[in-house]
Amino acid sequence: MHFPMKKLIISIPVFALLTLGGCMKKGEQGPLENLDESFIFDPVDKNGAYAEQFLTDIYGNMPNGWNRINNSMLDVATDDAVPSMNGSTIEELIFGRVSPFINPEDAWAKSYTGIRKCNVFLAKIDRVPKIEETKNFWKAEARFLRILSYFELVKRYGGVPLMGDKIPSLQDDLSYPRSSFEECVNYMVTELDAIRGLVRKEPLPDSEYGRISEGVVLALKARILLYAASPLYNEGNIGLTAAQKAVCGYTDASPAAVKARWEKAALAADDLIKLGVYGLETSANYLNIFITRKHKEIIFSYLRANTNDVETNNGPVGHTKFGFKGYTSPTEELAEAFLMKNGKAITETGSGFNPNNPATNRDNRFGIVFFYHNVKYMNRNTELWEGGLDNPTGTTVVKTKTGYYLKKFMYNATTSTSLATQAHNFPLFRYSDVLLSYAEAANEANGPTADAIDKLNQVRSRGGFTTPIAVGVTKEELRELIRRERRVELCFEEQRYWDLRRWKIAETVLNKSLSGNKITKNPDNSFSFEKVTVGNISFQAPKMYFYPIQQNELYRNRNLIQNPGW
Repeated sequence: MHFPMKKLIISIPVFALLTLGGCMKKGEQGPLENLDESFIFDPVDKNGAYAEQFLTDIYGNMPNGWNRINNSMLDVATDDAVPSMNGSTIEELIFGRVSPFINPEDAWAKSYTGIRKCNVFLAKIDRVPKIEETKNFWKAEARFLRILSYFELVKRYGGVPLMGDKIPSLQDDLSYPRSSFEECVNYMVTELDAIRGLVRKEPLPDSEYGRISEGVVLALKARILLYAASPLYNEGNIGLTAAQKAVCGYTDASPAAVKARWEKAALAADDLIKLGVYGLETSANYLNIFITRKHKEIIFSYLRANTNDVETNNGPVGHTKFGFKGYTSPTEELAEAFLMKNGKAITETGSGFNPNNPATNRDNRFGIVFFYHNVKYMNRNTELWEGGLDNPTGTTVVKTKTGYYLKKFMYNATTSTSLATQAHNFPLFRYSDVLLSYAEAANEANGPTADAIDKLNQVRSRGGFTTPIAVGVTKEELRELIRRERRVELCFEEQRYWDLRRWKIAETVLNKSLSGNKITKNPDNSFSFEKVTVGNISFQAPKMYFYPIQQNELYRNRNLIQNPGW
């Protein structure tokens, strides 16, 4: 896709990274969204290039993942990792120090900025004499992006003010009350149903890859309904007042109502599965999912230029030639979630686990996710023992705290001697997630059906397990298997942080010590391994299940009610 040149271009490239060329409009002096609307939505701009770039800017507002919170991934605020660097602002989340004044993960202003941009686009695009069919696609995209922004709000705060198509000015009354959680869910789902037939159908040509398609719409609908059916919003609303209860979940939490919500979630995931255009990667090519721009398993991702920032931010620090910073230290708890191929945990008798060769006979994905003891990378073996190249002595050195570094998302550089760039496009919706969502929703609605078990086995098969999950497991057993599989399959994709909340188990899982693998090199060059405590994590229930609305927003809008506990 090609856009004409502007003086200041949108900062985050999407759609195959926008090759730019051409002329600048007279009078253009700042970022596109700050220009007068007559410049952007121009009746004589027959190609609608400025309007399209305005829409592209809205895409740049999407969740973008990676080390986005002071060099830390969101997953280090779970039990899956700890930050290698002390003093990161992510510690506000780790230790429950969030408040109405401090929250490094606050998304209120960003999301409403995106919603406003969508409303401006929808209100003004018909001024542009672009082909009507194309404009209709663009309108549907803007409506989708508006719903994505609302979902980012709802999963953090519960019910929020719904703006509809309003574009309020500073002179307007901006005291919008919060809509209920149920009203927000209904609005989002209704909008997605409305635009399903208006967006492009798969397969998209390369020139349109990264835009909203039917599968993307169905993926967001499935996730919204999965969250809406989850225990946080249904099993004992945490609100203290009637108004808080309405924004924190459903007021009708009867068994029949909850079952119906799980069934809707399963149907939504099944709709996407039945499109038949997405599929799972094989075990042998699992890494390709994360280093390929266009892939059959990726439904939608945040597209970026080819980079090596994921490698430099997270690679083992001993590779000083490449400037690796090792910011992410996966925990022993996450490592132990990866089973042996015989289905046993590494701590079980008869598992066959060998700490000197931790990937041998292990879930195939273990070697994709972790830099572990002695694994080869960049043409040398990783030295994770105390005092090794990748775990140097010194308390002020940023280095692994756990005996592991994060390897997932990095290209295969086993014997490389130079650092290349590659596609690092943060996955927002993946096909494996859809299969697991179906399995979870179907099991919660109707118990361990053969269909639910089959969907789990499809994803789980990539681990190389010798025995699939068999029919006959209980609902509770299948629930735990699905939750373990989500943890393993989707780690570091900003899923577990929200899963633990929507399952309403964060107060148990995130109030504990976290562990690492201390490796000692002995005088005879053998190694000793010890599970040690490397840090703690805290979760204050019930208030941390929903973020506090920032105090400055409450000052501006007296009709906003604060979430319980804040």
